[in-house]
Amino acid sequence: MSTDARAAKNALRTSIKPTLATLSAPALAHQSRTAQALIAALPQYRAAQRISIYLSMPTREAQTDALLRQAFADGKDVFVPYIHAPAAPATSSEAGTEKARKGKGKVMAMLRLHSIAELSALDRDAWGIPTLPAPSLHQRDNALGGSGPAPLTHDVESESTSARGLDLIVVPGVAFDPSGARVGHGAGFYDSFLTRCCADGEGRRPYLVGLCLAEQMLPLGEIAMQAWDWRVDVVAVGDGRLLECGEGGLHAVG
Repeated sequence: MSTDARAAKNALRTSIKPTLATLSAPALAHQSRTAQALIAALPQYRAAQRISIYLSMPTREAQTDALLRQAFADGKDVFVPYIHAPAAPATSSEAGTEKARKGKGKVMAMLRLHSIAELSALDRDAWGIPTLPAPSLHQRDNALGGSGPAPLTHDVESESTSARGLDLIVVPGVAFDPSGARVGHGAGFYDSFLTRCCADGEGRRPYLVGLCLAEQMLPLGEIAMQAWDWRVDVVAVGDGRLLECGEGGLHAVG
């Protein structure tokens, strides 16, 4: 079943990516603005203080620039993904170990971004994604505690648990379905991060918001889930749908 699920996800990635590549810049911008506005209106977003928003590729996925600007204007503490090689190898208890191998042993941290001005000054990687500069990493708050890519361990009594964790995470994906299932790019960075975030029972579970284009929303049951996969709580879609995911599937909000 695990092999079948992996093959099915790879097939979905192969089928969807060409469609996303053909989207015009105006269509991408319009869908992105629509979906971001839906997230900004969520009560869970309004109540959240510590949030994570992914930094988007310039094409082939929903953009996050407007939501980042809104979050800073609203006084949120904003954290963004940073992929790195951990100082110690991942343990066998971490979720998605086979995905970790696809990620070449790297893991994802959530580090503090301080302003839109700082975002605008970031260099972009080979995918066109803004990237935090290496010299600044160890001065940035880590969403799981402490500073820098490696989180503070939970046995440090001086660290307040209120300074750890996230209230809300905006999650990217290649595809989503009505149950909140998600297909990422295959390395398992978000699934592994969420498992680490909540593993010891001390960290709170963030509210998970999928952000996608209409072309990335699939019918119920088309995404095979594996044991370590996390479902999102709601999906904001570029065609204006805000879809709340639950045990019975998915229903429109509002």
